[in-house]
Amino acid sequence: MDPRFRSRLVAAIILIIVVCSAFSVSPVTGFRLENRDGSGTEAALAEALVLQQSTKMREEFIQDITVYIDSGNPIFRQQDASGSVSGLYVLEENAIYIRSDRDPSRADEVFVQQVGYRVYHSMGFGESTVLPTLDVAPGSYLDRVNVPAGEEKEAAIFAEAFALYHTSPDLLQEDAPEVYTYMDLLVKDGGDCAAVDDRYTHYQPE
Repeated sequence: MDPRFRSRLVAAIILIIVVCSAFSVSPVTGFRLENRDGSGTEAALAEALVLQQSTKMREEFIQDITVYIDSGNPIFRQQDASGSVSGLYVLEENAIYIRSDRDPSRADEVFVQQVGYRVYHSMGFGESTVLPTLDVAPGSYLDRVNVPAGEEKEAAIFAEAFALYHTSPDLLQEDAPEVYTYMDLLVKDGGDCAAVDDRYTHYQPE
């Protein structure tokens, strides 16, 4: 996206949030967003971008999840002593935590990546027989993903691919075309691991 256009978009989103903050709810059933960072510009921007991104995703991916804009939460210090992590998915809570004090203009990207972790863990993709066979070239973008503490590399690759599909699909298609096709089948038709594996196995390009 053109940086100047994104800046104007961000400014417009902030204005909408400031004027209409009472209506900052997602239409997705059960999706809840709680902004614990207050009403400052960075927190408002992060909140707006998360809400905007939530409207672009399949309902089943974010149904019944809670997102906290909560930069000071101890969970970040527990998981990342360096302070470089901007978002975390906590399986036990079915919740996503996002920092608005670290590049809030990327909160939508952080959010969709953490949703990727949620999908991987809650929809059985750790048991996929197809994902491990998909080509991720050594040294490629996906191969170089950072793996959070306590996570496995397969989950990190899945979450990053899921995020790229939603935010930079051309990059994913160029970097890992097989993974792109798998994500395309998942996002367009939904379903759990077994269903997506089956569709990929029987996939016939048009």
